[in-house]
Amino acid sequence: MIVLVPVSMFSINFNVARGRPYSRLEQRVLEEIAARAGVAPQEGATLTSLCDTFRVHERLMVEAVVTLVGAGWVAVTSGREATFVLTDEGQQACSSGKEPASVVVAPAPPCTVVFDRTAGQLARRGEVLTVPKEEARPDLNPSTSWRIVRSTLDESQIQKLLPRNSGEWVRSIGRPRLVTFRRYAPVRVNLADRVISGLPRGWHQALSAEILAVAQTRQEELESIPDLQPTPHTTTRKKTPLVPAQPPSTRPARPTPLSIAARKPRPAVVGAPELTQVGGSFPWLDEAGSMGNGGDDSPDQSIEAILLSEVSGKEAHDLLLSEALATAASHVLVASPTVTAESLSNLADAVQAAVTRGVRVDILYGATEEGTTPQDVVDLLHRLGYDGAQRLGRELLKPAKEPTGSGASLLIFDGKEAGLQAVIGDYAWAGSPGSGPVRSVHVGGTEFMAQVARAAAGLWMWSGDPDCADRWRRVANRCQDDTAVSAARRGPLRKGLVLAELIVDDEHAQGTQRSEDGVLRTGGTCRHETGFAAGIRGISAVIRRPETLAAP
Repeated sequence: MIVLVPVSMFSINFNVARGRPYSRLEQRVLEEIAARAGVAPQEGATLTSLCDTFRVHERLMVEAVVTLVGAGWVAVTSGREATFVLTDEGQQACSSGKEPASVVVAPAPPCTVVFDRTAGQLARRGEVLTVPKEEARPDLNPSTSWRIVRSTLDESQIQKLLPRNSGEWVRSIGRPRLVTFRRYAPVRVNLADRVISGLPRGWHQALSAEILAVAQTRQEELESIPDLQPTPHTTTRKKTPLVPAQPPSTRPARPTPLSIAARKPRPAVVGAPELTQVGGSFPWLDEAGSMGNGGDDSPDQSIEAILLSEVSGKEAHDLLLSEALATAASHVLVASPTVTAESLSNLADAVQAAVTRGVRVDILYGATEEGTTPQDVVDLLHRLGYDGAQRLGRELLKPAKEPTGSGASLLIFDGKEAGLQAVIGDYAWAGSPGSGPVRSVHVGGTEFMAQVARAAAGLWMWSGDPDCADRWRRVANRCQDDTAVSAARRGPLRKGLVLAELIVDDEHAQGTQRSEDGVLRTGGTCRHETGFAAGIRGISAVIRRPETLAAP
């Protein structure tokens, strides 16, 4: 039996980057230019002096200097002989000890993804075969529910699917563009063996139950029709009017489910509704084993991260939030499943002190609790921002004007030494404490944090603030660049190294709660049955502990 899954297709434009950290020579040249400026600022470093100092061929020195000039860290001054001086960015790089990198950004070929309208699953176009409505014949084949109606995606949902070559990373992702709204992915169902053919790997856990239920319902409907044959005395034959023959077409006809050889429509039964079953259509489904014939394992999309600690209990979470606000260098984001004005007031002193230091603080929430409105949240935080930094307060302290509708519990902050970090779990940072235990993981690592930053951008998009979303996209881009430098300078295994996977929104339907030894899963979600936000909304982390990783 054929069952149809409604889908849409989105096209994504994105840029990839490739690069390398600067060579040791380029770093030493940068330091030498800085030293020359300190000793003899009126002279500066020249190509001749640099070649004499390092005793290298002039061609190598030209390449090193051009690389530094292209990065914006070194400028060339005119005179009798060109001299090199540091720019403000170069001065900052020397004083901070930042490792410079040479990065080239280029547009990648657009990627098309398929979005399932029943459970919100995503796959690359090549992983699922789809047909338009005319070929799918939803009037003949049963279909799963069209439950998810939104026509937008954000990059946190599709970042794992974007292809790139070895040595490249996704630098930036454009707004996904809807290209086809109504298509169908046909799958073949064997009710006797409860096997589904043609469903992409990773979609089975989210869709199998509904597909089997739809097929079972159609089977029962077909079996309920009495197998009656019309008798001769009750049958009347109508004369068919003559229709002029159409001239033959020179273009080959496009095959449809009913034009496949040896397929004939089932004869109608007198007095019965039309419930034709097109079980032999879409012959490619007979060879769909490689596309996930009955399997339900989701592909492993884990990446490296640093497990800093596991956090449990209200006091430990509150202490970590206070430390984040007190020590953050430039960013703090708090995303709470719920919010109350009372809980926000308890954070007032710490938030105001961070804003006074010039730290950007973002406050988002999934829903307001009873007695609190979104305007209450905005008014309270605007007052705190003005008290902390006066006119700059509204720029530094950003409250969500609308609920995100997400059950995500997320804390992001950048430490002065540890870099960008996140706390992912189920704690209501700005809401009323629940009665059950709360647990989170405190993680870092530039590659994983790039995904977390894009998830933060997605939350801001749900709240209706694209400017704040763009700010977190830029944070994600910087994390990706730092990842490239770290990968090229790979040394011994770092303390706390784990494999981690970030689960966003409808990815939770893939069955991430199944038990697996040595794996920690934590996060917060909520389900919306109807409306624009229909589906699962939330963020979780799947952590494979160090002892479960294979020894190198």
